[in-house]
Amino acid sequence: MAYKTILLCLNEIERVPQLIAAARQLGVKFNAHIAGLYVIPGVRMFPTDGYGAPMAVYEGAQTYFKDQLPKIREAFEHAMTEDKISFDLRVVNATQPIIATDVLDHCYSADLVVVSSGDRKADANIENDFVEQIVLAAGRPVLLLPFKGKTEINFDDVMLSWNNSRESARAAFDALAFMQRAKRTKIAIVDASQRGQMEGANIAETMDRNGVKCEIVNVVSTGSNVGETLLRTAHEQGSGLLILGAYGHTRLTEWVFGGATRHVLRHFNLPILMSH
Repeated sequence: MAYKTILLCLNEIERVPQLIAAARQLGVKFNAHIAGLYVIPGVRMFPTDGYGAPMAVYEGAQTYFKDQLPKIREAFEHAMTEDKISFDLRVVNATQPIIATDVLDHCYSADLVVVSSGDRKADANIENDFVEQIVLAAGRPVLLLPFKGKTEINFDDVMLSWNNSRESARAAFDALAFMQRAKRTKIAIVDASQRGQMEGANIAETMDRNGVKCEIVNVVSTGSNVGETLLRTAHEQGSGLLILGAYGHTRLTEWVFGGATRHVLRHFNLPILMSH
């Protein structure tokens, strides 16, 4: 298994150097085609006071992304050409201000989607829940780069979060290409003993048959959020990539009570691969 068509979302302007660097790693590692995607959003329309009053138009985000396009194009095309990676750059002039909608249209035909988290307080040009929308609706594995911290992908040492659920199974097999190329793959199971189950043996055997040598790591949360426990364990184990299923509960439950997925999306500081 390998990723042959990788969609690279380039709208997180402050993280474009890190996104391109990741694309270079992935393109060379998997001999993949990199499809760069850059969406210029449509204008925003706001109602004004008064019956029959015309709508107010905000073109700020549209203008911002139009102005950034030349340098994004140059940086992306130069990097791909320099490494002799197959590529194309897709520039989409959207008819609506929501970037995620047009990104999703291109996700469905990709083997892997690469996006970066962002500092939404500093940049209102991208919707606040952009990453969540992509992870939930793409139907494809999504490789997320953190807004801060380590962004280089360590292919040698990866960690799979496993809780014997549909989501973790989807993530495990979506990430098989990473695990097959890793020197070390750890399967992290949080609080398995509290459920009275011996988890991980079956998936470890299946991974072994797929050429992945795994080590099961049982972790006790000691009252911490499961997401926090996973991030801490990945750091302690020296993992360069964390693989996990997204939203094991309903999205409303995670929103209200703060689930593992939501914590990871807010606080992750290393590359993570999510599937839903």
